[in-house]
Amino acid sequence: MLATAAPSEGVAVAVTVVATLVTVAVLAAAAAAVVAARRMRRAADDLAVEVRRVLADVDGVLAEASTDLARVDGLIGSAEALTGTIGAASRLAHASVATPVIKAMALGRGTARAGARLRARR
Repeated sequence: MLATAAPSEGVAVAVTVVATLVTVAVLAAAAAAVVAARRMRRAADDLAVEVRRVLADVDGVLAEASTDLARVDGLIGSAEALTGTIGAASRLAHASVATPVIKAMALGRGTARAGARLRARR
């Protein structure tokens, strides 16, 4: 004899099949999430290695720039000292030459005027 299934048994089978499919789908999504998380972890590790390398390069460039800046600062200090020395030498030369030159020119002019007066009186 053929046994006929009660309608509640059919519903129970359908609910079981749907629950099994949902469970399989959730497990598949969880597995995909784990794979994506592992890929992201590898990418983060690669990025960390690259960032360390770039930061080391930046550190070297900054050290070189600091050395160059110190060298330029020294050159500027030397140029300022040289400018001060040249300025002092120029003032000293002006002071030591200007007064005798003015006196010599005044003497020459006075002598020329005296000579002109003497010639005019004759």
